[in-house]
Formats: sequence, structure tokens, C-alpha cells
Amino acid sequence: MSKVRGLCLLLLIGILCGPATAWSGDMLAKADRLYANGTTVSLKQAVKRYKRVAAENPESYEARWKGARACRSLSEQAKLRETENWKDICAEYGKQGMKLAKEAVELRPQGVEGHYFYGVCVGSYSDGVSIFTALSEGLKDKTRTHLKKAYELDKRYNDATPPMALGRYYEVLPWLAGQDKDKALEYYREALRLMPGDSPHRPKLHVYAGRLMLDQGVEEKRARRLLREAAESSDPHFSDKAREILEENN
Repeated sequence: MSKVRGLCLLLLIGILCGPATAWSGDMLAKADRLYANGTTVSLKQAVKRYKRVAAENPESYEARWKGARACRSLSEQAKLRETENWKDICAEYGKQGMKLAKEAVELRPQGVEGHYFYGVCVGSYSDGVSIFTALSEGLKDKTRTHLKKAYELDKRYNDATPPMALGRYYEVLPWLAGQDKDKALEYYREALRLMPGDSPHRPKLHVYAGRLMLDQGVEEKRARRLLREAAESSDPHFSDKAREILEENN
């Protein structure tokens, strides 16, 4: 009799939990497809779906870090395309991404995704509100802490973008707040070494590293080669940026 009751209980749990689990998986899959589509509209819809799954599933690490990733993509896209009110978009979605990433880190402190996307979402938020506002809100140390943790957990994550993000962090900080261009170059060089040759992040990295090398007066030949490669890439923003830098340094 006890075995029968046990089987009935298992069936009841399956009936109660099965649909919810299936619904969450379906919502995540739909959100993933919207994210992959990559348009402004689809990214906004993806953020909403990830947030809904996160709200319905308090233990979903995946929904949270993927939601933060979508917020970052939306913010970066708006900035690079200079979309109308792009600063407002960066401020709004950078902040949403930070919140989702923070929740992800709390759920899984050793998860590289949560730490990485917290750090880069602070960057998006700073683009929107200004770096000085972000500094006044105490985000400098938090950004460094999370980016360093992502770097320590897996520096090759997402095509070795953690060292690139750390390089950018040390490059764009105001001088009095800890700017260190030599350290930034060290991280850029490491990212150049680790990043796959066919990574879509290559043009961005080449522009960041090449420009800083020229500004610092080091490795000029390498800097120009990196910038020429970025200029010949299919990236609409960073190819133009690379050409501008090369023309300015003729």
C-alpha cells in the first residue's frame, strides 16, 4: 500500500511541476531565439522573456545571466548605431542588466557568466549616465571585482573577452580614479593572444589595442596592422573607426 501511495505522490508531483518546467524551458528557448535574431525589437522582447522566467523561477541562473547578456547587447547596439536616445537606453538596460547579473552571481558565485555580464553592464550604464556618475555611485570597485573574478574563473570565456573588458576598464577610467594605460595594454595583448582569429570581437579588440598602442607610442607597426585588419572587417562600426584612426595617424 505504501508503494502505491508513493507512486501516486510522484505522479502528482509530475502533474504539478511538469507543466511549469516545460513552460520555463519553452520561454527560455523563445527568449534565446529572440536574442539570436539581434534586432532592437527582438532584444527588448528577449529581455522581457528572460525577466519573466527569472521571476517565475527564483533558482534560474540561466535566465538571469542571459537576461543580463541581452541587456548588454541592446545597450551596445544602441550606442554603436547612435540610436535616438541611446544614452537613455544604455542607462535603463545597463541598470537592468546589472540587477540580473547580480542575482545570477548570488545564485552561482563561481559562474563566470554572472560576473562577466555584471562588469560589462556597468560599462553600458556608465555610457548612459556618464562615468563620473557611475563612479559617484560606487561602481568602480564592483566593476573591477566582477571582471577580475570572471577573468580568474575563465579568461577564455566568450572568446577571451574578460581580458579585453579589463583592458577597457583600465583605459577609460579617469586618471584620478585609477586609469592605467600600461595595464590596459597588458590585458589587450593577452586578449589578442587568446582570442580566436575568427571571433566577431576581433575588430573591436584590434581598434582598442591598435589605438592605445599608437597613443602610447609603442609597437607602431603592429598597431597599424591590427587597425588595417579591423578596417577590412565586415564590422560596420569598428571598420569605420579603424579607418579614421589610420587616417589621423598618417
